[in-house]
Amino acid sequence: MLAMQESVGSVGGRITVRPACPNCGRPMHLARTTPGTAGLPELCTYGCGECGVWVTQAANDQADRGG
Repeated sequence: MLAMQESVGSVGGRITVRPACPNCGRPMHLARTTPGTAGLPELCTYGCGECGVWVTQAANDQADRGG
């Protein structure tokens, strides 16, 4: 997987970690979450409005990074 920088912000008192677009480097926006099932983690899909790049990652990938 490509190395991505992250943007940290606060939404409703909750700290969120957003990956940077692997193409342009801008912070990506959370587009959707898919609930985890059968012991699998929740998935978060991020999109870059500038490039049209989409990234999906497991929610516990964010937890491992402090998010």
